[in-house]
Amino acid sequence: MKTITLSLEGTEFNQIAVDGENAVYYNAELNNLIIVRTDAINDETLSKNDDTIEDVFGYLVGDRWEHFCASAEYYNNAAIFVHKPWHTTTDFIANYDLNPAKLLMPNRSVKGFTRAFHKVCPELMPYKLIEVMNGKAYRYGEIPEEVMDAHC
Repeated sequence: MKTITLSLEGTEFNQIAVDGENAVYYNAELNNLIIVRTDAINDETLSKNDDTIEDVFGYLVGDRWEHFCASAEYYNNAAIFVHKPWHTTTDFIANYDLNPAKLLMPNRSVKGFTRAFHKVCPELMPYKLIEVMNGKAYRYGEIPEEVMDAHC
């Protein structure tokens, strides 16, 4: 997938890095970055997993798709890590503190983007959907209003 188009506003993200079934997409107008990772190994058979980038987005089920699109389309300067673990639904971490422009480097690999993203994330909680704002991780939708106001 060279381009992904999100459904709330029709925002397009262009692929800037790819490694098999992992990729990075960027929207320069919003300065938003989406890092897409699949688990490469099937935990039961230890053979290569056949999940695709399309599967990652296809397993953002129910309200998760709308939450993901809202994070990617309604915030500026957001970096979102989208991960499809083997044999379960897709998770994502939306980091509103990380300026994606600082991650952009010529020839940076998907693995390089992933490392840089995780390096600046605070200690995360064991939830499927996480938002990071002002240096703290929250379960999706639970950022306190005063934190949101201070950030915007």
